[in-house]
Amino acid sequence: MSVSYSQLANDLADMGAQLSPSEAQGVLIGLWLGGGRASETQWCAELRDDDAPQALPASLKAVFNAVVLQITTADNLGLTLVLPDDDVRFSDRLFALIEFAQSILYGYAIARGPALKLLSPEALEVFEDIKAIAELDSQVDPAADSEEDEINLNEIMDYLSAALIVMYISLHPPVPVTEASQRSH
Repeated sequence: MSVSYSQLANDLADMGAQLSPSEAQGVLIGLWLGGGRASETQWCAELRDDDAPQALPASLKAVFNAVVLQITTADNLGLTLVLPDDDVRFSDRLFALIEFAQSILYGYAIARGPALKLLSPEALEVFEDIKAIAELDSQVDPAADSEEDEINLNEIMDYLSAALIVMYISLHPPVPVTEASQRSH
């Protein structure tokens, strides 16, 4: 996906969405985690406050298609997260990650994802980690920007990239393709 964060922000604003690109992708991922699948229409409805139908701009279609492809491709090792580039201030990138995590939880809730007690140990661990990241906002020093902070932020992003795929597969295991399921009737 080669759409810039600023282009996504502009396209979201143009369509009347009040979300950042990170939040928008978080909602989409949460919808998929909670419900197994989400349509462009469903996601678009969550991006806007009104119910007026609207087509997604090309940049958001690219985000949607990338998430769907990355979640549903068996050999994929992670999601490409929509977060500000490394040249953006550390605190802005950290808050974007926090908003991303909060939005995943929101999407999961509106998709009526399985209750926590029904999650596998792996999915529950990822869910709890997302919750912990979403709660960081009151614990963050906005002036932090050390090399160690950068490394930690990158490790969290790498972890989420892979862990979200693990959680999706745990919640919605792929149906094995068998010879019988491929026959035409």
